[in-house]
Amino acid sequence: MLGSPPDMDADAVIRAMRELGGGRDVHHVHLWQMQEHEVTLDCHVVLEDDNWSRLRAVKSALKERLEEDFGIGHSSLEFETSDERHENADLFGHDDLSADASAGASASADR
Repeated sequence: MLGSPPDMDADAVIRAMRELGGGRDVHHVHLWQMQEHEVTLDCHVVLEDDNWSRLRAVKSALKERLEEDFGIGHSSLEFETSDERHENADLFGHDDLSADASAGASASADR
């Protein structure tokens, strides 16, 4: 694992996931650069209760969007209902992505 992907616009990834509709939200997002050209994502996805029956379709649409628009070939999505969502959850499950990317670049330059 190399750290956060330096060229990934995390805000654009989140916007794209939220734009799929269905009253969804996301939080606790992790983006990781696993190898030089492999980015993974894991996050929590909140579905409105009436969309819970569409879970498989929602999951498939999200994974397809992540792959096609951002090249994210592996994602782990944890689904929650709006009633069971984590209260006051941070959007990102780790420190600021730009800070992580800068730290990773500095560490690589030092080797």
